[in-house]
Amino acid sequence: MKIKYYCPVWGMKHMPLGDALRMIKQWGYEGAEIALNPDIQNMQEVKLIFEDNGLDLLVQYPYARDGSFEQLRDKYLTSLEILLGLEPVMINSHTGKDYFTVGQNVELINTAQRLSAASGITIAHETHRGKFSYSASVMAAYLDAVPDIKITADLSHWCVVSESLLEDQQDAIDRVIPHCVYIHARVGYAQGPQVPDPAAPEYEKELKRHVSWWQQIVNHHTRAGSNELIITPEFGPVPYMHTYPYSNKPVASQFDANLFMKDYLAKSLVV
Repeated sequence: MKIKYYCPVWGMKHMPLGDALRMIKQWGYEGAEIALNPDIQNMQEVKLIFEDNGLDLLVQYPYARDGSFEQLRDKYLTSLEILLGLEPVMINSHTGKDYFTVGQNVELINTAQRLSAASGITIAHETHRGKFSYSASVMAAYLDAVPDIKITADLSHWCVVSESLLEDQQDAIDRVIPHCVYIHARVGYAQGPQVPDPAAPEYEKELKRHVSWWQQIVNHHTRAGSNELIITPEFGPVPYMHTYPYSNKPVASQFDANLFMKDYLAKSLVV
């Protein structure tokens, strides 16, 4: 099995997209994840810039946010239909709300399932605060309701919600692992979704804990005979990145944190 490393465009919006993608390509990534909003962005232009730079396109959709459930549902459906038309390698979706009922969230997930089946393009649902998948403890209901659900593993969010490194929730981790088709390799800790610098020795415990989960996902895909697994180191800019008081300057380089994570995992994960 091959592991492919992608870079987030998140945090590079201050640059023209072509310049950002050239930089991403230069540093050895095979693709990039970009959040796209069909209401304000030219989809075909984005696709062409990716093709010109020889990078795989992975689309994130985090924009179905506001209004009633019915309004969000309609927005979610139409936006996913447009994004699937780009033929990305995958869509990573921020789905539902933590305050919607299980039934409402399942309706959204099933909408994505139907679109994915019709297009042949995977739609994975990110484990994320504020969404249906906000904590390890709620996932069982969704795994029962949609047994073939696909998950983007960003387990840093679960650490914040539980204020722990999930030491007492390994059963929940074990159950979700077979559904994880994509990894966001960001290291969280009990008080936040992102340590300031994953290379810092004071966060060695958090780093090793997250790597152990990612290795579990790799092991599952190896046993299942998967051809590839995509990993995006996803350390983010301010306000995910810590800042110095008063100046609001970041305490570390987001791009360097992601490069460290890519290189560390390339050496550490056993395929």
